Amino acid sequence: MPQGPRAVLLDFYGTLACDVHPLTIDEVLGARGYSVPGHVREQWWQGDLDGIEHVAESQSREHYAAFQQERMLSLLADADVHPGEYEVILAELHAGRSDRKLRAYDEVPDVLRELRARGLTLAICSNWDWDLEPAVAEAGLDDLVDVLVSSAWAGARKPHPRIFRYVLERVARSPRDVLFVGDTWGPDVEGPRALGMDAAYLERDEHWPDTTRPSAPALDVPLLRDLAGILELV
Repeated sequence: MPQGPRAVLLDFYGTLACDVHPLTIDEVLGARGYSVPGHVREQWWQGDLDGIEHVAESQSREHYAAFQQERMLSLLADADVHPGEYEVILAELHAGRSDRKLRAYDEVPDVLRELRARGLTLAICSNWDWDLEPAVAEAGLDDLVDVLVSSAWAGARKPHPRIFRYVLERVARSPRDVLFVGDTWGPDVEGPRALGMDAAYLERDEHWPDTTRPSAPALDVPLLRDLAGILELV
């Protein structure tokens, strides 16, 4: 990429922002004496969602909410939760989402401003739900990016090529003009590179285990410790 990228595509959660006090499904179930079996956990977080296409479920907010509800009920069943407790558990999870506090990592706003000052188009491309826009606003980043793309709208989750084509159309750039930055190797590195984009991998000190990360990352993929590292790449 001799002339440098013309656009930077960024993952959202774990890359630009985090939840200060996240409420996890493990906490909610654990308080009621349940746990998610290992094989169910692996299938839920890695096996059955990332990389899939869900066009029909992305027709509207209502369609996507029903899709999310169906998946959650399936997880509760696989965890042997008594059906009589489904409703209250779902209510607790919903309350947790309502009470969340998303914040941008300290360096992120200034880095985004600098990237814009250099003339780069900025887009968030996230495996998120229908409400990516208010989530980005909650983190105080809504005025610092040009394009938002949620997998819920695109009809597929990273690393499925559909979501990358969807965001490339909206930034009006070809893959060779783009740098993708994210904190999960499969969706944010392998997926973009398969379409011809360059990618950088962000691995913060407090990063959760990334099961998609190879033990020996590719030498031509820059490894960043915070978003400021991107400034040396553009």
